[in-house]
Amino acid sequence: MSFGGAEDPVTGIRLSPAEADLSIGDGPDVSGTALSLLLAISGRRGALDDLSGPGVATLATPA
Repeated sequence: MSFGGAEDPVTGIRLSPAEADLSIGDGPDVSGTALSLLLAISGRRGALDDLSGPGVATLATPA
């Protein structure tokens, strides 16, 4: 899956924005605000503190 050029960080995880009744992707869940999810998959590591779920560790691991 490609998400605005951030293919590697989101491979193998499911993104679940808190403001919407949807999820994107497959794998361990990462939830938080849509803004925090976007910042985190764009490489803004500070946004990881705003996220929760078993997939955060995967997202936090450098590609």
